[in-house]
Amino acid sequence: MVEMGANGRGSGRRIKVAVVNDYELVVQGVATMLRTFRDRIDVVEVDVRENPHGQVDVALFDTYGHRQLGLDRVATLVRDRNVGAVAVYTGHSTSDQRDAALAAGARGLLAKSMQASALAQALIDIADGHQVVSEEFGDAEGAQWPGREFGLTSRESEVAALLAQGLSNKELAAALWISENTVKTHLKGIFQKTTATSRTQAIVRIAGDAQFARRISA
Repeated sequence: MVEMGANGRGSGRRIKVAVVNDYELVVQGVATMLRTFRDRIDVVEVDVRENPHGQVDVALFDTYGHRQLGLDRVATLVRDRNVGAVAVYTGHSTSDQRDAALAAGARGLLAKSMQASALAQALIDIADGHQVVSEEFGDAEGAQWPGREFGLTSRESEVAALLAQGLSNKELAAALWISENTVKTHLKGIFQKTTATSRTQAIVRIAGDAQFARRISA
């Protein structure tokens, strides 16, 4: 296993990467960041709610808006013959989540707080057969997510995305591996920042974001 912070050694080849998530805003943002390294990484697909259509060395799966770290989606990507390896890209992870992601077949668990150059190297290492796990997690600088214009944090945005699916506080807590008290704190932040007084009103206001609206109406 390659712990981030170590110097990875790539094969020198240019690898093919697909960025996968259910929100176009999310995949396009990640793809744009990776295209800075087009001499080493070829972002051949951005897949919204789909698996890669062509063969790729690594599918970089962004967990935004997915329950339980999107482990069910991870499993489908692992089984996909078009995918050489799966890397899970997330801003939040516990040791239990790390173990679950690796058990589901992911070859990497990568933090959104990684510098873009480190992310690129991690993907190359993963394509070369190494298992890569980040040590610290957090949001990527300059990253975009639905509801950011209201001042929502990425975690509040994820809560809102799952809220739109009709989840209860208990279900939200289980989906995000957090306590119900933490869910209540995030909901309070969502209501305050959107000036909403109910879950429905908050969802409607955040749905003013076209990307968010298209996803929740699908």
